[in-house]
Amino acid sequence: MRRALILLPLLLGSCSCQRDAEPGHALAASASAPAPAPVDVSASASGGITATAPPALSAVAPDAPSESTTIRNYIYALVGQDRSASDAYWSGGRTSSRPDDAVLRSIPQLRSLRVDTESPIARDTAQPSRLREVPVRVRAITDDGTFRYEGWYRLQPRPDGSGWEILSASLQPSLQ
Repeated sequence: MRRALILLPLLLGSCSCQRDAEPGHALAASASAPAPAPVDVSASASGGITATAPPALSAVAPDAPSESTTIRNYIYALVGQDRSASDAYWSGGRTSSRPDDAVLRSIPQLRSLRVDTESPIARDTAQPSRLREVPVRVRAITDDGTFRYEGWYRLQPRPDGSGWEILSASLQPSLQ
């Protein structure tokens, strides 16, 4: 109990919650330091204080579909046999004479398809990244059996920045 009484004046006298007047040289030093992030005051009324974060850097419009969504939409358009719609996802609006994912274009008697994508990987050092690689796993069920493919799609921003377009792909059959 005596120890607590001895520490009490020390705690009250130098409490870190009390603001001390800053000397002039400390003000000059703090002026050259970066300013702290602004605080969203409207959130404090609702019970929590949140610092506003700077917007995330993106090479495409904020409302554009993500890289993974672009890949899934492309593959579902491809499976739907609408070649013009699926080719529109490629850079330049068309694929080469032998597309990099030709194996998906030639699946006969498709009954079911599942596409799993992983998080995009930046393949350049630009900020924001302008070349992304999306790892994929595809499971196709046909009348002849189940086929699995693994690989990736590389994407780049469309010239107008409205979304992502496919630059290249690599899909290989996998055994499981």
